[in-house]
Amino acid sequence: MYRIMNMNKKIKLSIGLILGVFSLFGFFAVATPASAATCSTAILNGTVITGTPPAQAHFVYGTNYNTVLNGGGTSTPTRSYYTQGSFPIQENISGLTESTTYYFQLIVTNNYGTTYGGVNNFTTLTCQATTYTVSTSAGAGGTISPSSQQVNSGNITNFKITANSGYTISSATGCNGHLSGSTYTTGAVYSDCTVYAYFNQIPASTYTVSTSAGSGGYFSPTSREVTAGNTATFSVYANSGYSISGVSGCNGHLSGSTYTTGAVYSDCTVYAYFSQNQTQNPTVNLTASPSSINSGEGSNLSWNSDNTDYCSASWTTSTATSGDRMVYPTSTRTYSIICYGTNGRQSSDSVTVNVNEINNNEVTVDISADDRNISDGDSTTIRWDSDNADYCNRTGGSNGWARNNVSTSGHFDTGDLTSDKTYRIICYNDNDSATDSVTVSVDENNTDNVSVDIRADDVDISSGDSTKIRWDSDGADYCTASNGTNGWSGSKNTSGTFSTGSLTYTTTYTITCRNYNNSDSATDSVTVYVQNQQINYPPTVVLSADQSNLSYNGATTVRWSTTNATSCYASGGSNGWAGTKSIGPASFYTASLSSSKTYVLVCSNNYGSATATKFIYVSAPINNNPIPPTSLVLINSSIDRNQPIVPTIDNTNPRPGDEINYTVSYQNIGTGSITNLVLQMNLPYEVDYISSNPSNPIFNGNSLTFNLGTLKANGQGTVTVRVRVRDNIPAGTSLNFPATLSYTDPSGRPQSVSANVTAQVWTEPTSTEDKNVSLGANVFGAGFFPTNIFGWLLLIILALLLIAVIAYLLRYIFGYQPLLKKTTTTTTNQPAGKKTTTTTEHQ
Repeated sequence: MYRIMNMNKKIKLSIGLILGVFSLFGFFAVATPASAATCSTAILNGTVITGTPPAQAHFVYGTNYNTVLNGGGTSTPTRSYYTQGSFPIQENISGLTESTTYYFQLIVTNNYGTTYGGVNNFTTLTCQATTYTVSTSAGAGGTISPSSQQVNSGNITNFKITANSGYTISSATGCNGHLSGSTYTTGAVYSDCTVYAYFNQIPASTYTVSTSAGSGGYFSPTSREVTAGNTATFSVYANSGYSISGVSGCNGHLSGSTYTTGAVYSDCTVYAYFSQNQTQNPTVNLTASPSSINSGEGSNLSWNSDNTDYCSASWTTSTATSGDRMVYPTSTRTYSIICYGTNGRQSSDSVTVNVNEINNNEVTVDISADDRNISDGDSTTIRWDSDNADYCNRTGGSNGWARNNVSTSGHFDTGDLTSDKTYRIICYNDNDSATDSVTVSVDENNTDNVSVDIRADDVDISSGDSTKIRWDSDGADYCTASNGTNGWSGSKNTSGTFSTGSLTYTTTYTITCRNYNNSDSATDSVTVYVQNQQINYPPTVVLSADQSNLSYNGATTVRWSTTNATSCYASGGSNGWAGTKSIGPASFYTASLSSSKTYVLVCSNNYGSATATKFIYVSAPINNNPIPPTSLVLINSSIDRNQPIVPTIDNTNPRPGDEINYTVSYQNIGTGSITNLVLQMNLPYEVDYISSNPSNPIFNGNSLTFNLGTLKANGQGTVTVRVRVRDNIPAGTSLNFPATLSYTDPSGRPQSVSANVTAQVWTEPTSTEDKNVSLGANVFGAGFFPTNIFGWLLLIILALLLIAVIAYLLRYIFGYQPLLKKTTTTTTNQPAGKKTTTTTEHQ
């Protein structure tokens, strides 16, 4: 018992000694696979077991396997470890060549030696674009040519910079290039970029300050010659009926009617603006020519006004302050117009057109076709109706249509038609006649044409009266009404009538008819004019700015006011301007502006809208050095939540019938949102899909597509798919699970990243020998054995040391007996026939 217990203690001691040897030398350095993130970057991963600290670790990499195998190549920064343990190590490398295989290994050193983690490799991607656009931008004072060039990836290009008269080239920047004389040479081009040229004005001793005055006033003097650095003074005068509304330019200021510029260092212009004093009342004059007509004749209404902004009348849609329009009243009628001044006052005038009704028994006739568009060989029905007629004559048409002295109303079957036909009818009484016609179109190629006709019983009524709207359509399956009043808008039959109800202002009725077969449609409208209508007041809007010309990064205030407006909406402009605005008076501070902006304001009420715009000019920056945007997308086929896309599986050696959870994690490590995010996961043929989260993929064979939408900066997500390995799949079959994540980056360019994980169907060991081989492969895997002469020498020394330790343990376990013994047996004859045997053991 004592011997056994003693032996157990010695075994523990020996095992501790062996582990101490590995700990002493810090023997383990494991380099795990790396993947290329783009065509020029990658991430190297590994694990350092420090042994006896301190220890130092770094990667070496290059395109030559033997160089990297012997510790050569490009080295990453050295990292130091001062405690004992296992530590992950990761290095980002860049400046790589596209479509190139790189080799790398991890090297760890402590006070007792150096060990190597084995050589791994990766291949960089192929850049998506082989050519890029180099654009140019020149500030005021010169040009740069050509305006742009297409450059192959990695190449350089040249541009010629020319300064205008009176300017010199001050600098040029962009695309990592340099300026030599007037030639700018870019660096190697790997993305779209812009070259910027800047110019300095050659100083002059004197400059010209010019003036520009809008209508309503003038400057005195009209221009001045000013010595550099001095100021200039101008008097601003407003004409009668106007006042000075503002003066700008040459960095000056207005005091009363005197404008003083700032210090002058270049030619510049001073601008003056004037507002009309709205103290005069508006006037308007309306005339009719002729003022007396016969029924059916026309009269021209003409109007002109003074001191007005706009006019309104029921018999015209124009709001102009002067104009003319023909009217055709059927009875004596009075026409009125109202014009409005900016002082809030208004003026009106009216004129009466006398109609001599020489025929109180007027004849009317209306003709129509049930279907005005038919196919070759089809027929339709012609219908007509008249008022105050004694008889009618028919002409044109076909198949017996043309006849005299027919009924004043009726219908006629056209019979089969093979070409377009026009059917005319004229109806008479003793004093009057009326005519109408309808054309039936025959189309053998298109049987689904849609047409629609809309009309009003009376298109000219008095305020408060009503009329009927009538419509017919051909080839339509349904109709939709818009505009109008009193419930007109909405779905309608393909033909019908509608009562307008009492109207107080001119109204337009519109109808659109469509079919289901070929989506053909037709639209028609009719306007009912209302005399003495209720006056509508459309809005007005005025938009201005304290300063219209700004230097780079300058700011100003935009101001607006309205009349008759109920709502306003802004667009364009700078940050914070767009959106709903008050009807004012109000103002908006632009903040610093780096480019010219156009501010748009639309104000509305129930009767219309008005739009005002204001352009703010911002001069170019001086010696600005823009930094082009950059982006970096990383990918790693390991479990690392810091990478954009990480596929994993939870069962890498499944048996037939086993289930596998296949997970892809993705993360946006950029500074802007990415859009149109789509993940495609291709399942191997040997598995069956069970479920997924999200649960709504698009299936295409064994391919699953997930539309993931938009991913914000630093946003991340996970997609999980559960599958089952099919029965009877051969042992050792490899299962590949590739995934591709495509998206649109913040600059609008399509991008994609890919990754892959694998599993292998379980293989049962066939013998003890196979099991031992498998175990040995796991313990002494790739990267264990040394890769240079020094490593092999170190391994031999360690092996000899291990043999000595084992020999020592054997002697200790077996009681210090010789490890190698020789046994001698001697037999001696004794008296009485006895023998004595002696056994001796010696070395």
